Amino acid sequence: MSAFVLTAAWVANKRVRGAAVALRGLSRTEWYRKVKRVGADQAVFDVTIQKPLGLKMEVFPQRAGVGISEIVKDGNTDKVNQEVILNETEGMWVLEGDRVMAVNGEDTDDCGIEEVVELIMAAGDSVTLTLMRNTRKGPIRVIYLPENLQATVRRGARLSSAAEAAIGRELKYGCIDGWCGTCWHRERTTNGIFKPCCDVLTGDWDNVMPLVITPKPEKAGDSTYLNPRGA
Repeated sequence: MSAFVLTAAWVANKRVRGAAVALRGLSRTEWYRKVKRVGADQAVFDVTIQKPLGLKMEVFPQRAGVGISEIVKDGNTDKVNQEVILNETEGMWVLEGDRVMAVNGEDTDDCGIEEVVELIMAAGDSVTLTLMRNTRKGPIRVIYLPENLQATVRRGARLSSAAEAAIGRELKYGCIDGWCGTCWHRERTTNGIFKPCCDVLTGDWDNVMPLVITPKPEKAGDSTYLNPRGA
């Protein structure tokens, strides 16, 4: 496997999970039914989380609103995410960058972070957050099976950056740019082919779905899905 350098500074959450992972994979339609679309690239949805929520919120630096800045490892939000993403339970999951639109049905669109926190503190044992996600410009949650390693990565990052962020170390590949086919992976929902060493996470991916990939190496030299150098 050829060494490459981790160029993205957006290292996110790394996870190692032992829970059983559903093998079927939800379809695009099943994921999309979990949200309400607003315009071309916004999705709104509710997530109910037990307190303490296990997440951090901040005011967006360059736009209005309060957003999710961090999901605490093994906190209650993280546990909801694991159930929805890995075990494919009902409901939706939380992603860094989601905007808090309401708390238990009370509109927070024009609220500051103190007001949002007060609403959460005043709630009972659980809180229902109404969140809005930018589905084409927001970050992407990448899951590597079977180890259940995870990372949240910005658009424009190489898939290799997500892999290294998730595993916590540099990875190596057996060729310079992936055309040999030995490092290809398949995405669980779309069955698409990805090359971790050079594919870039673009606006084409709708981040209502996590990008869940599992190793599916082809025969070395098989260029069925690729355009190798010199072709």
